[in-house]
Amino acid sequence: MPKGNCEFTGSGRQYLEVFFIHIFLLGIISLGIYGPWAWVRLLRLRASHTRINGKPMTFTGTGAQLFVLGLINGLLTVVTLGIYWPWAACRVSEWKARNTLVDGRPSEFTGRGHGLFLFSLIHFFILPALTLGLYYFYGMYRYYAWKQEHCRYGGARTSFGGDFRGVLKIFLIIAVLVGAVPAIGGLLTIPALESASSLICLLVSPWLIAMYFKWETEGLVVGDEEGVEHFPTLKTPVVRVVLFVVIVIFAAATAGLYVKDQIEKALSEMGGPGLSLGEKYVKKSSPVRGIVKQPGANPPAPTVRKPYPRGVKKRPSAQKKVQGKSIVPVWISPAEEKRLSRESYERRIRDLDAFIDKYGRNADAYYTRGCLYARMGDLEKAYEDFTWAIAINHRSSDAFYNRGMVLARMDKYDLAIKDFDEAIELDPHAADAYCNRGNAYFQSGKNDLAMKDYNKAIQLKPNDPDLYYNRGLVHLSEGRKQAAKADFRKAVKLRDRPPAVEVEEQTGVHTRAAK
Repeated sequence: MPKGNCEFTGSGRQYLEVFFIHIFLLGIISLGIYGPWAWVRLLRLRASHTRINGKPMTFTGTGAQLFVLGLINGLLTVVTLGIYWPWAACRVSEWKARNTLVDGRPSEFTGRGHGLFLFSLIHFFILPALTLGLYYFYGMYRYYAWKQEHCRYGGARTSFGGDFRGVLKIFLIIAVLVGAVPAIGGLLTIPALESASSLICLLVSPWLIAMYFKWETEGLVVGDEEGVEHFPTLKTPVVRVVLFVVIVIFAAATAGLYVKDQIEKALSEMGGPGLSLGEKYVKKSSPVRGIVKQPGANPPAPTVRKPYPRGVKKRPSAQKKVQGKSIVPVWISPAEEKRLSRESYERRIRDLDAFIDKYGRNADAYYTRGCLYARMGDLEKAYEDFTWAIAINHRSSDAFYNRGMVLARMDKYDLAIKDFDEAIELDPHAADAYCNRGNAYFQSGKNDLAMKDYNKAIQLKPNDPDLYYNRGLVHLSEGRKQAAKADFRKAVKLRDRPPAVEVEEQTGVHTRAAK
């Protein structure tokens, strides 16, 4: 293993004056303006304690030069929102190398801004982000090595092989003083110790500076003389970095899916069988037996996809009037009613309340609770939960669809139509959304728009009897008796138990095929 051939003989005690008087005290008094002159003093002091391959080093730069350089490059960095900083850092390194003389010969800096930009993107952003910041320390080490590898002291070949453990020790000391000491003081309720960390860090700073200069200088190999063995160049293995990024992203995605599955599993177990987290709520409907009135009377309402769980059969019952329109309520079997008791709904809603309190806002949890409220008939709370689900995930077609269903049940057809619009935009193949938007148009007296939606829904779902039945109602309300007859016959043919007798009795349209 090669060894460095440069030497640093300074100590922390020799840097007390420069640090406390010039960097700290005068820097505060001048509001930072004196900073460039203070750093030039520090660089000159360092040069006086440094020998490069046995040759003396001097520094000839001035504070005024550094002030102008820092002002120009600082403004460019601010104007470009920080993007220019790699080029600014290279400009400062070039100035520093040009004013660093080794045995009277100026040094050179060969680094370029685009190279440092790519370097910083990998080592200061991507890799630290993927490792939760742990890589940042090694990234700083690579940055120090990159600067030294692109510097030619006295114009001679230069390589760097400083041990990472040397600079890590400095980082750990700073971390302990800045973070651990206040934490211990707070844990032990010792206010003096908690507030003394800044003072302690300030007092040991000259020794930390000397430690860094010694580590950096003694890691250098300079010259091409016989017997000088250089360190290999530190290179960024691009293939390994890309592979590492892919592995980390894959692991994070896998962990995220696992956590999501566990949450959904926990929710699905709340309250036993039934609706699980995010389950589709009213995407499938069963036939409703409509009672069709004679032409000239108020037409009945179309088949409406109401918010009930899958498999619930809806059967005819007595009619009731809503805004001059006849609508058909639903019937649920006693067994289904028992399974979907109000107590089970309330118990599952309490479980979801606890879940939301524990895990925070979750679109699927609000969506599921909204479905339960809708099934219980609490439309206001259902509307509120569907609205929360949409606010968290505005790409959920089902949330818009079900909120539209709730608004339709509240007779707010204009608002329901807007939600069905959103559901269709997000899912253009949602036949149920077209059907229920058509229902809302029909209830609003917009038969032409209702007809267009029923036609589109039939195109998407040609074997759904409800769609033909609803379209037949539109034909009937417009006086198109033959078209209505054809749609009713199609609906009867597709239903398992067609209400053919009801249609014949109410309209006089014979839908049963002649024997």
